[in-house]
Amino acid sequence: MRVAEAIVAAAAAVLVTGIAASAAPMSSLQPAAACKGGTTSATIAGKHVCLAPGQGCRKSFDKQYHRYRFHCHTGRLTRVKANPPNPPPAPTPTPSPLPGQRVDVGGYKLYVHCIGSAGPTVVFEGGSGTADATRPAPGTADIRAAVAGGARVCAYDRAGLGASDPRPVGTPATGKRYADELHALLMGANISPPYVLVGASFGGYVVMSYTLYYPAEVAGLVFIDSDPPCTCNVTVVEPAQFELAGVNFGARPVVILRATLTDARDLASRATNLIRVDANSSHFVAQERPQLVVEATRLVVNAARGGAALPPCDQTPLAAAGGKCE
Repeated sequence: MRVAEAIVAAAAAVLVTGIAASAAPMSSLQPAAACKGGTTSATIAGKHVCLAPGQGCRKSFDKQYHRYRFHCHTGRLTRVKANPPNPPPAPTPTPSPLPGQRVDVGGYKLYVHCIGSAGPTVVFEGGSGTADATRPAPGTADIRAAVAGGARVCAYDRAGLGASDPRPVGTPATGKRYADELHALLMGANISPPYVLVGASFGGYVVMSYTLYYPAEVAGLVFIDSDPPCTCNVTVVEPAQFELAGVNFGARPVVILRATLTDARDLASRATNLIRVDANSSHFVAQERPQLVVEATRLVVNAARGGAALPPCDQTPLAAAGGKCE
């Protein structure tokens, strides 16, 4: 009986110990109590550990360390850096104001910009689709700057181009419309006549129209591979219709820089104070012969300023600038 009693007693002791253990408070089993300040209590691979920067670690458990904002990339713990706060969005840059002005020409506005000061004022008229003031053809701005050393020089954006408004719907684009718009623009901007008009390509049609409808304001002209006037209505690519059969330049100083478009004989026949030059270039005279454009414009400005006749072509700088006198 003693053996049996001993077995029963042992079993009872085990039961009492288990009950006592289960009755112990849970807080005494929490791993956090075992971690000192400056360390982080964690469970890694099922075991309680205290984590601190620089402590040895197993790289294979790296993702487990991530839960406690640690890395184990090198075998030593490092802190996961906090994400920096999102920077405030950069302010939208304010566009620089245009240096010129927008002028009402009849319910819509055109943009014009002038440099230089001495008269007469030179007005540049670019080719088809060219916003001559805000997006001039390559090299044109340098030409204007060179001419502005001795004259006031203006360029503008035609209706619907660059910084200018489009024409109202239903407004026909005619030669007179172009001339009236330019006249209203110059008057509204206090740019007084007389003017030397410089027309390149399509721009030649516009300066011819201005001379036809406002002849008293035009002191001289430069044509840069311009189409000639036509004896009938001509529709061109901008698009517009021009009636220029009656245009005549009279004794005004006129320089024609001819390139590829025409032989310019019709254009030349309308002037009595004339220099005609083969620009020896493609249609893009301003890009290939910029100094030729500068010298031609200066010749007309000086002749208009003094009311004088143009000198013979071979006595001018035009040949030295790449042109061939005709």
